[in-house]
Amino acid sequence: MNRLQTRGVQSSQYGLGEYDKRMTEDLSAALAVVAERGWFAGRSPEHRAALAKLVRLRRYNPGEALYHYGDPPNGLFGLVSGALDIVVPRSDGLEVTIHRAEPGFWVGELAIFTNKTRRVSVFAAMPTQTLHIPYTALRQLVRDEPRFYEDFYELVEANFGNALQLLANLTTPTSVGRVASRLLLHDALKPAGASALQISQAKLAELVALSLPTLQRVMRRLQQKGLIELGYGQIRIVDRQGLVALSTGDFPPADPG
Repeated sequence: MNRLQTRGVQSSQYGLGEYDKRMTEDLSAALAVVAERGWFAGRSPEHRAALAKLVRLRRYNPGEALYHYGDPPNGLFGLVSGALDIVVPRSDGLEVTIHRAEPGFWVGELAIFTNKTRRVSVFAAMPTQTLHIPYTALRQLVRDEPRFYEDFYELVEANFGNALQLLANLTTPTSVGRVASRLLLHDALKPAGASALQISQAKLAELVALSLPTLQRVMRRLQQKGLIELGYGQIRIVDRQGLVALSTGDFPPADPG
């Protein structure tokens, strides 16, 4: 097992042997998470083992960047716990969040194929843990083993497909349909066993390109109809089929007043 590097844990807290053991256990647990969902889970056992030799465990505080728009490529990141916000600049220079990623999500794969600077910024939305494969290790891997290109092409295709779905959701003509579509997407991506979506209404409003007051009115309506339950910084879906009907335009008119 390679020597691990982490954020937020100092070796002075432990004896060297205890520190190495703890880091090895943490890495094994992190690999077990991504082996159950997302792109890494779909790799062959042989390829998962090869990638596992390259990963480093990293921890981020809320708001800390994995990388910024315009940065040189620094490798591939797999989300183990917490959440990541994918942020892009608009033509007017303002930055907007286009996606809130859940565990099992991998990002940074285009660095394998080009030496271009980053096209998005990626931030930790909460205390977050990732697996990181450094850029130089990735480049060496595909030079030595070109068969790995197919794995990374699959990741490119998956992330491109997600981007198209996000774009399609934004074309939903009604605010309630747009919100329902987004909630369904996040529900499909949430970690196994999670009972609620960990996202604030302010962040959801940004993701669906609505003002916060408009989003709050929609959420109250959905809650009144028994489709969702709202908590502090979280949303629980109660009636998924009801949201599906809303997302396809099959919903009753707003209540009077």
